[in-house]
Amino acid sequence: MGTAEGIAVKSARRTIEVLEYFAETHRAAGVSELARRLGAPLSSTSVLLAGLARLGYLEQDPEDRRYRPTLRVMLLGGWLQDRLLGDSSLLRMMEQLRARTGMSVLIGLQRQAHVQYILTLRRPNLPGDENMRAGMLRPVTRAAVGKALLMLKQDDEVTRILRRANAEERDPALRLRQNVFLADLRRSRARGWTESAGSMVPGQSVLAMPLPLLQDQPPLAIGLGGPLDDVEDHREVLVQNLKEVCAALATVDGKADKA
Repeated sequence: MGTAEGIAVKSARRTIEVLEYFAETHRAAGVSELARRLGAPLSSTSVLLAGLARLGYLEQDPEDRRYRPTLRVMLLGGWLQDRLLGDSSLLRMMEQLRARTGMSVLIGLQRQAHVQYILTLRRPNLPGDENMRAGMLRPVTRAAVGKALLMLKQDDEVTRILRRANAEERDPALRLRQNVFLADLRRSRARGWTESAGSMVPGQSVLAMPLPLLQDQPPLAIGLGGPLDDVEDHREVLVQNLKEVCAALATVDGKADKA
């Protein structure tokens, strides 16, 4: 086995071992703990974990710096859940949502000044959703799923995030005014949902709202996206569908807490 191939195999094995460790322990873990488990140097373990976090498979707690898996790990085996568990799996719920609405389904989490999609189910048999794929990053202040996550935060924290997002935005025309953005966010909080309305991708829109907090997961938001005209014409139905999914997930998570 060549050196490059050997390194690739070792990296793949360590990635699987990290995920298996979380499956065994059911709790967050720090770099040192995982390095001991892997029998690997702290430096390479830190690089591996940071890479998995960038891809959306792990989440790092900003306070204690420990890592934990995200729902994206579970979704890797979603098709097996469907086969074994039927309608009770998250992936099946999302697929049913896509089938009912004819829209793309997005689930995302916050990555500093960005939102990262950890699940994307594109509209069935329709082109034009190439800009929606799992793992990709969007500005948290412009993408609807990102704005839905900001609905959960206080205005002072939102302001700090907006300043960072504006500082990272190369196009001055895309930088957002604080007073206008906060006013729009307050309206979104009051009605329970937000919308991109072509501000992220011309001609496309996403309706989004925060998901109920799920056990051991960072805050997540869900969106339904498609052509701008279709979203506007069916806005009320799409919002109702999102509310029903959120209610169903709240019930499922409540049962898990009692188990």
